[in-house]
Amino acid sequence: MSAGETQKSFAVVAQCAVCDQPHRFEADDDYWHCRSDLLAASCPNRNCITRHRALATALFSLYPRERVPALDIHESSPGPVGFSRWLKLHCPQYVGSGFFPDHPFGAQVGDLRNENLEAQTFPDEAFDVVLHMDVMEHVFQPFQALREIRRTLRTGGVCLFTTPTYADRMRSEQVAFLEKGGLRFVGEPEYHGNPQDKKGSLVTWRYGYDLPVRVARETGFDVEVRRWHSPRLAIMGPMTEVYMLTK
Repeated sequence: MSAGETQKSFAVVAQCAVCDQPHRFEADDDYWHCRSDLLAASCPNRNCITRHRALATALFSLYPRERVPALDIHESSPGPVGFSRWLKLHCPQYVGSGFFPDHPFGAQVGDLRNENLEAQTFPDEAFDVVLHMDVMEHVFQPFQALREIRRTLRTGGVCLFTTPTYADRMRSEQVAFLEKGGLRFVGEPEYHGNPQDKKGSLVTWRYGYDLPVRVARETGFDVEVRRWHSPRLAIMGPMTEVYMLTK
């Protein structure tokens, strides 16, 4: 440990699902801080946080690791780290997209394709897999976005995503609305970090345990939810669910 570093109270050696290598992961405790802070200093994918390992574990349970590079994959709002970085490096048909409302949709903006998830420019049945991590809580019409994702998936294709799910909520609630007069909020507006926008992303929904039912009813997807508390995989803590939607 170098000078100035703080000793963490919890540590585990685990096999990272992203790079498929063992690492020592450390956090302040074995639950609460693990969603974003269970990190490995030696990780080659740069700050591979818990939800990246959870999404990778889910995807590799459906497709063997060696098959994934042959898939047509779309990821919304990827960052330059973790599983997003692995996919970009290893999957030739990988497409990353971002939301840049001041540019034409369907155009390339840097290394990302400009897409509005609620009205995508991709053709029907273009992808085997669509991924997004912590995007759905920032979309005004998440079920319309998921219907669009379903349109772009081939039969048998999957959409895998993470989003904060509140254990004390049985019902999901929209907390920000885009109206003709501007934005309307329920309570104080909340913003999360955004790899494409330094101002952050407005939280539009807070999801509860009814989310799988609502997704199935409103989109036609078959829905499975996976959640772990696994030191063996270094996937622990609250809000680490992976939603697995099959067309």
